Amino acid sequence: MRLVNLLLLLVMLTACSAPLTNAPALPLPGATPMHDRPPQGKLTSPLIPRLWLVTDPSAVLLTARANSVSPEPPTEPFRGLAVTSSAEWLKKLLALIAQDGVTPNRAARELMLVSVALNDAMIIGQEAGTVEPVDQPALLAGAAWSVLRYLHPQHSDLIDQYVQEARWQSLWLRDPASPERLEYSFQIGRVVGDEIVAWAKQDGSDAFVEVLLPMTGGWQTDKLPLDPHWGAVKTVALPAGDTIILPPPPAWDSDQMEEERKVFYSAQQAITDKHRELAWHWHADIGTVTPAGIWFKTAITTALLSNLDQMQITSLFAHLGVAMHDTTVACWNNKYRYGFIRPEQWMATLDPSWQPELPTPPHPSYPSGHASVSSAAASILIAAFPQHREVFAQFADDATRSRIVGGVHWVIDGSQGMALGRDVVNYVLTR
Repeated sequence: MRLVNLLLLLVMLTACSAPLTNAPALPLPGATPMHDRPPQGKLTSPLIPRLWLVTDPSAVLLTARANSVSPEPPTEPFRGLAVTSSAEWLKKLLALIAQDGVTPNRAARELMLVSVALNDAMIIGQEAGTVEPVDQPALLAGAAWSVLRYLHPQHSDLIDQYVQEARWQSLWLRDPASPERLEYSFQIGRVVGDEIVAWAKQDGSDAFVEVLLPMTGGWQTDKLPLDPHWGAVKTVALPAGDTIILPPPPAWDSDQMEEERKVFYSAQQAITDKHRELAWHWHADIGTVTPAGIWFKTAITTALLSNLDQMQITSLFAHLGVAMHDTTVACWNNKYRYGFIRPEQWMATLDPSWQPELPTPPHPSYPSGHASVSSAAASILIAAFPQHREVFAQFADDATRSRIVGGVHWVIDGSQGMALGRDVVNYVLTR
């Protein structure tokens, strides 16, 4: 067993997450208490299934039965491997996120929508299976179809191909499923997917908000501010994006902020190639799977190596998706609430020749999005796999430090971001 655990951690470290480099000795001080603490009820495991967005399973089954028509299945199997599990569908989504240059906020939303669709379909399909058999690959294909086409319509032909292959895959098993069973299973998933898309179209993610620069916290940018409306996007477990309000960042002329500037400046004088490697690994900007995607890759590897059943795996992914999406919304609500200055703006007055290792993103500094999302993700994975607590905690710490050594965040951005992520997860696990 000890050898198995070591192999698991080795795979996770080398394949899915940031290298454990030695970052500068930057203390992450204890975060100031929130104004309103989240619920302190009994925490539930993210491996325990629950519905997230579908509210009436009986209506789903009735609609699925009404939508079922006499199917015309293919006469011969498709070539290649069909997408038959939640993990495989999420891998397809991660590839589309990277290919299409989805921004980190929107990537977290996409991962939530797809993982919740798969989860809610699995739970309702399990209920239907007590009456008559339901085919899991066809069920998941139906759930993925509507959501993926909504999120990436430019790839509809490719998505249709994946769906058709998975929809009929069980025709070719040694004990084949009937076309009628595959049709009903597919329609259950499709009805769930349609409900998730209807919810997403009303979540406010396409709103537009103008901001006046510089903001009261001193933040200024010469680029288009990124998603200033995101703090009002609809959440799933949190009541709203403004449910958790962080304490204000330190006054610019305070002793605490003077210490923040000293720590930041000292760290920038000690940057090494190892620090740069850490910074760029976790940067994960547009054109990659994004930070949320890194955490999903970690979850996929861990879940598959932990011998979980498919319902547990799907439940884990949904909890992770909801936690990171809601954390992103809460983080952005606080960012644009305080509009706090970025380190680069201060360094430009102190040392005009200095440049941050990473490009400074066009949104306020406080709190750190990477720290918030990574803290939330680590908290979910620790709740599911407490035996790997130190590994996941280290990953979150690496992600947080990467933004400081990369020159785009103050230490307090990281510490308060980590506190925010943990508090959001308390809502997710006690909801």
